[in-house]
Amino acid sequence: MKQTFLAFLLLTIWSCDSKSETVNQGREAVKEVVTQPFNALDSAKDSLRQSEDKQKAALEQADKENK
Repeated sequence: MKQTFLAFLLLTIWSCDSKSETVNQGREAVKEVVTQPFNALDSAKDSLRQSEDKQKAALEQADKENK
């Protein structure tokens, strides 16, 4: 009887851990999906900033050459 109860208890604990892991994996997946647009926005901002810096440097160089 004790062995059966012990086996049942271990199985229950293992089952709960498995469900908890599934929940954690689901949360991580949702977090990744939600943060993707923000990461893309940050990348676009960085790219735009770099482009603006290059254009500004090119204009400054052209102004120096014209003087």
